[in-house]
Amino acid sequence: MTALPPMLLDGRQPTASDLDWLLASRALAFGEGVFTTLRVTQGQAVFIEDHLWRLQKGLASLLYSTETFDWPLLKLEIDDLAQALQEGMLKVMLLAGPGGVGYRRAKHQAWHRFIHPRRLTVNQSAYQGIACWWQACPGSNPEPASKHLNRLSQILASEGCPDTFLEALQYNVKGEVSEAIARNVFWYSQGAWHTPSLASGALAGVMRRQLLQHLTTDQVIETSAGLAELQQAEEVFVCNSLQGIWPVIRLEDTSGTLAHWSVGPQTQQLMAAFHPLLGLPLN
Repeated sequence: MTALPPMLLDGRQPTASDLDWLLASRALAFGEGVFTTLRVTQGQAVFIEDHLWRLQKGLASLLYSTETFDWPLLKLEIDDLAQALQEGMLKVMLLAGPGGVGYRRAKHQAWHRFIHPRRLTVNQSAYQGIACWWQACPGSNPEPASKHLNRLSQILASEGCPDTFLEALQYNVKGEVSEAIARNVFWYSQGAWHTPSLASGALAGVMRRQLLQHLTTDQVIETSAGLAELQQAEEVFVCNSLQGIWPVIRLEDTSGTLAHWSVGPQTQQLMAAFHPLLGLPLN
């Protein structure tokens, strides 16, 4: 197996001395920072501009200026590592370093950028349809639309999902479907796609953004909906920018089966549009 290219910290390989600032960092102590994970195929970082946009929006949600980072330099580092990696994934983390007193930040906060190349395991069977667990979201992270370092809600949600299920569809305190644990959710009903609005607690995922841009305004609706609307849907899928679209064919909870769906033509069309870009199977 080909060795992975080295990790990059501020444009260089990390050294043992970097542990000193990392252990004292606000990123480690408070989860202060943002991250994104890019699919790499044929040496290209897929949807890189959307991933950079998400990092910038995440920083802004933490009340930092987007001028905190040199974005062209970060893009160049991502492109170079993607070319070296060829196939896999890159996790890009923007980390708040040491500084401040307690929770109060320093006026001129130090930041670091970290890029971690990793292999990606593709679950081939998931593209033929998966069963999802139906569960309450264990609690909203602050700024839930942003992908900041605090992922406690997702950790607890994963613990609540039985091991026999690859994903869970989650509902918020109002009973509205919000998202899956590591993916956004879409369903097809009455001639249009639907997806939870960000107000429901959904993450502003890169694949979600791509789909909203790909579909015309009369083809997709950002909405609030409960279990009944899902049960009436013709097709359902979950998605992210690493693994693409996973059709959902069954929904269960402790009472048994709540709904069945087929892997229908609308889902297959979207898989055909996006999966070649991601180097992923169509079924």
